[in-house]
Amino acid sequence: MPQKTISKYAEEIRELYPAKTDSEQLTLNRKVSSFVKLLNLTIFQAQNEQLPWKEEDLEYTIRPMRLKSKCGEDQVGDYQAYYESLVCSGWVGVLIERKGGKKGCEDLYSTLMNSENCARFYREIDRFKEDKRFSQMVVIAECSFEQFLLYKPPFIGKTFNKDHIGATVEARRGKIASLYTRGVPVIFAGTRLNAIKIYKALIRQWLIKNYVSVLGLDKLVYDDRLFLENRITQLEAELQAVRSSLVNLDRRQGELVPGVEV
Repeated sequence: MPQKTISKYAEEIRELYPAKTDSEQLTLNRKVSSFVKLLNLTIFQAQNEQLPWKEEDLEYTIRPMRLKSKCGEDQVGDYQAYYESLVCSGWVGVLIERKGGKKGCEDLYSTLMNSENCARFYREIDRFKEDKRFSQMVVIAECSFEQFLLYKPPFIGKTFNKDHIGATVEARRGKIASLYTRGVPVIFAGTRLNAIKIYKALIRQWLIKNYVSVLGLDKLVYDDRLFLENRITQLEAELQAVRSSLVNLDRRQGELVPGVEV
């Protein structure tokens, strides 16, 4: 049995939405989950990332984050996700600020406990709130909360931080709390691997939770001429792709069978 296309799942979701019974809701949930798995995802990565996550880590295509001079939008965060398919496209609403890499806790510590760096980060949060592409900013730290509280910054100078103590535990807790009050939670992933898995889970769960807006189900799309024209274009593109796949399949089979011409 041939695998369902993303267009078919989208069609079935539209027919079921909104679910009228618990049974229909369970069926709808399964179809939404399958639909999300088939979306193509591209990750836009900040160009100044140190030891960044790689394509083989995320299992998604990674591209450099676009410069404002090229796209007209301020760079914000470290990782942005864009979904696309024949039936929909757009930005995943979750924006990620990553703290970790080779520096471990130092990355998060230096961002929050240095007054200039912290003020700069707060301004970045303000830019995020003005960016209509994103609805949630999350800090993912590649260390544990305990590691952050106990981190000792390196010795600098003859008198400054000579005991390697750094900011107090209360001050560190206060900075984490200040991010929460700004609507930016911190996830202490503990390791690089956990951080990557959490990011992928955040993308998937956002798409599942927001499938209504992703597919435009909250709009009267079938009464909209522009939507119908775009829908025709999408279906024609899918039909062309299927025909091309059939031609390539016939060609490969012809190469395997002597004397058969395609």
